[in-house]
Amino acid sequence: MLLQVKNLSYSRGTKTLFNDLDLSVSAHDKIGLVGHNGCGKTSLLNLISGQAEPDAGERIVQRGLRIGLMEQFIPPTISNLSLLDAVSKALPTENQTTELWRAEAELNALGFTEQQFGQTISELSGGQQNLALFARARLQDPDLLLMDEPGNHMDVLALQQLKRYLDQARDITFIMISHDRELLDDCCSTTVFLRDLTTYHFKLPYSQARDALAEQDAQAQHRRIAEQKEIDRIRASSKRLAHWGHTYDNEDLARKAKTMALRAEKLEAAQTFVSRGSGLDLKIKGQTLKSKTVFTIENLQVTVPGGERTLLTCEHLVANPGDRIALLGANGTGKSTTILRLLQAHKEAEADLRFNPNVSIGYFDQELAGIEGRQSRFDWLHQQVDLPEDRIKKVLLNAGIAFEDFGQAVGSLSGGEKARLTFMLLALKQPSLMILDEPTNHIDLESREQLERQLIEAQSTLLITSHDRSFLQAVCNRFWLIRDLKLIQIDSLNEYYDGLQEGFQQKLVPNSSSNITQATVGAVDAFNSDPDKVLARIQQLEDLLAADRARKPKFQKPDRHLAWQQELQELWAKALGE
Repeated sequence: MLLQVKNLSYSRGTKTLFNDLDLSVSAHDKIGLVGHNGCGKTSLLNLISGQAEPDAGERIVQRGLRIGLMEQFIPPTISNLSLLDAVSKALPTENQTTELWRAEAELNALGFTEQQFGQTISELSGGQQNLALFARARLQDPDLLLMDEPGNHMDVLALQQLKRYLDQARDITFIMISHDRELLDDCCSTTVFLRDLTTYHFKLPYSQARDALAEQDAQAQHRRIAEQKEIDRIRASSKRLAHWGHTYDNEDLARKAKTMALRAEKLEAAQTFVSRGSGLDLKIKGQTLKSKTVFTIENLQVTVPGGERTLLTCEHLVANPGDRIALLGANGTGKSTTILRLLQAHKEAEADLRFNPNVSIGYFDQELAGIEGRQSRFDWLHQQVDLPEDRIKKVLLNAGIAFEDFGQAVGSLSGGEKARLTFMLLALKQPSLMILDEPTNHIDLESREQLERQLIEAQSTLLITSHDRSFLQAVCNRFWLIRDLKLIQIDSLNEYYDGLQEGFQQKLVPNSSSNITQATVGAVDAFNSDPDKVLARIQQLEDLLAADRARKPKFQKPDRHLAWQQELQELWAKALGE
């Protein structure tokens, strides 16, 4: 047993999140933590890590336990640092220079190249930023790793890198909050559902656990119905006996009636509990534009901010009313930048991006920027739209937000709650064009399915980026792809994902042979012109081996040992003239 929380109770503002909650974590556990938005998943991780204190209950931690936390969002203190500097900052201050190689090794294992080490965190795509946060957490050498939605923003390639890493690190113990069904199924052997102020545990991957929970709920509902029938029967008999006792002035019948009424009360108090569910609802409304086109792209060039580099060009594309367009492309190809260019062109007329003058836009920002500070939910919405207060209150209530929570500060909301607030804004605005940048990030699995239905029924034209394949397949009817610096139309989603998978398989041609050969050939060639450089490389490799072997076995990198040893063999053979 590494850690245990017992009889945990915790409230946030007026809302009770946990009541007598129990959870235990043993070595090598791989736990998926699942629950609806706002149920307290992030708060539970903060309590487990010791960053927050419970209202009641106890936290029992194995002596010397190291807990690593992968945050949900990029800390502002590292956003302007280079990738390598941001990751190495997770090392103890005194080791940040001598153990820089560890940061490099973690980044290499996650698929980053040395050319990317100098890019600032803010320049990386959302998926790359999440991989960097994961590398930072791993550098803390945790016995228990806590991950808050690690798969958010990640494209297929980044997600495959994360899955592969977690699969190979068999000794790792972790708790992962995620709304990604495949990630949970592939990486977690235990699922914990957080709902009804407590936890439901299953030693099963998510999909099997969800079926088991549904079966458990169905049985509870069946028992509850049978118990209610018995309670109703007893109460009817009690009422009848009481009536007869009064009519015939019979104390014995009246006494039996009271006994039966008390029995009904006891049965009611002991009734089987049936989950109340989340109570949350997603409702999105839009409108159909009565015109031939929504916007037209003609000879477009999209550059990085500042215009130093071209991200993509597009010869000609047209969005029509009713189109539900998926904007596809690997992380870093320019999807979010293209969306920002569209938003800018809607405000300022541009020749290469022409909008119908009657188009109204609703925008979902994957970073959820602007939902910060002490403004209440109600005040934030009221500031965004010029609508009657009653209309705003109705949207909040229809979304399942209790009246007493209208005043909760938006800065204190979880990522999922902020996402829901953005969807409420779309419901109020009813735009004719919705531009949705990663709308499935942060929202729970059941809400994703609901969002699919709502978007199809919304009647708006849609432009969507998402890494959720099943979501795009269900919602979209057109597919635009950024590939080879060009924005083009393709016929199907499979065309894009099949190409990505082929690329990933090519990258997997083992690190060991391709990387070693390339590194060794480069070093041997360098020896012919400068032997000192090769001898310095030999010293560096021997230092890396010695340092890694000095670590605990579970933190060593055997695959890298092999690579370093093979490179050393080649270098010594050349140095000795063999």
